[in-house]
Amino acid sequence: MYSTPFVINEAGETEYFQRVPFGSGFKESWLQNRLFENPQSLPLGEIDPAYQQICPLCIEMNTGAGPIDVVYITPQGRLVIVETKLWRNPDARRKVVGQILDYAKELTNWSFSDLQREVSRRTGIKGNAPYKLLSQHIKDIDEAAFVDGVSQSLKHGDFMLIIAGDGIRKDAQGIVQFLQDAGNMRFVLALIETAVYKHTQKEYFIIQPRTLLKTQTIDRSVDYTYNSENPEGTADSDNNGTGWRQEYREFWRRFLNKLSLDDPDQPIANPVSLGNLTFSLPPSGATAWITTFFYKRNKEVGCYVRLIKKPLGRELYQALAEDVDDIEADLPFPVDWDEERQMIHRSMNVEGE
Repeated sequence: MYSTPFVINEAGETEYFQRVPFGSGFKESWLQNRLFENPQSLPLGEIDPAYQQICPLCIEMNTGAGPIDVVYITPQGRLVIVETKLWRNPDARRKVVGQILDYAKELTNWSFSDLQREVSRRTGIKGNAPYKLLSQHIKDIDEAAFVDGVSQSLKHGDFMLIIAGDGIRKDAQGIVQFLQDAGNMRFVLALIETAVYKHTQKEYFIIQPRTLLKTQTIDRSVDYTYNSENPEGTADSDNNGTGWRQEYREFWRRFLNKLSLDDPDQPIANPVSLGNLTFSLPPSGATAWITTFFYKRNKEVGCYVRLIKKPLGRELYQALAEDVDDIEADLPFPVDWDEERQMIHRSMNVEGE
């Protein structure tokens, strides 16, 4: 719980501030702008020392997964993605979980020139906008090393993901578990609660960010059987793969609109511009997940359950294998069991359909 802050004015009098909840005294966009203007207020260095110094790049940066609320960058080229959200109901929680992952996944398809282009569009700065913005805050940055660092960060998904808002204490651990579902990425995740207080008589505000929960760096490479890169092996006419990415997103949009899950607490993913869509499973997406896919080149669709190659994953796979008869009796189609990869999968050809 937060206590009530106060200040002592020049006359030695006490002036109090009252807590202002989201939705009554201000909007998400107000908090978004305040955090962008004051990056030093976020305790990122406490979460991970690699993010001790950050520079604001832009707000509402466009991506194929939608606009990112706030984007910062470190002198080493690591990106910080911030989502500011209201937390009125469980559905809002599930949506922001899927959304911030979609942003991160989308950025792993970017090159430095993609980032440069979008930052330039938002700021109006020509040329190497990220480097120019960083140079205004931090001196003696080697441009070539910075560009290389950003490129590596994008390639490996080496980001910090921040969900900032009020009232996110409930189910915080569950949110983190669902965010483990990020194959082929390396990131740090933190939930930051931002309490806002207003002076009882004046238009003065205090914003108090605090780290509610953080993860260790998640570093793993999920061996997806079906690669979601351009399945046709050729670039689209726009040289950016926009055509096939839009096809993927539209396909998953239609798929998700018709999807019905037995578990009402299972987060529904957002449509992505990739050939596979992944759902985390308990105990966390870092241990077990279901991936559904369509593979354009081979005209193949399917899905698989995968378990991580660690003791817990092997234990869970063996437990499933012991119930193979009951599991297969409940399924409307045969499945293949791959003990080496700890994977249960099913696919089919859709030639001509």
